[in-house]
Amino acid sequence: MVRNPPIQPKFRANIRGYSAETARYWVGTSTRWGAFAGVAALFLFSQVPLMKQSLLQKTPLLGWYWKVEEIKK
Repeated sequence: MVRNPPIQPKFRANIRGYSAETARYWVGTSTRWGAFAGVAALFLFSQVPLMKQSLLQKTPLLGWYWKVEEIKK
C-alpha cells in the first residue's frame, strides 16, 4: 500500500514569481502612493500660471477657486 506524504507541495499560478495575492497588495499600495504624489504635485505647482490656466481652472468642482478675474480699466 502506497501512502501519500503528509506534506505535499502547494502549486500556485504565478507570473514571474508574483502570485495574485502579491499583485493585489502591490497594486493597492502603488495606487495610494500615486494618488498622494499627484495631489502633492498639484498643490506644489498650483501657483504656476500655466498649471492654473491649463488644468486647475478647468476642474469641474473646484475650478472657481483658481479663477482670477481680470481688472477692466
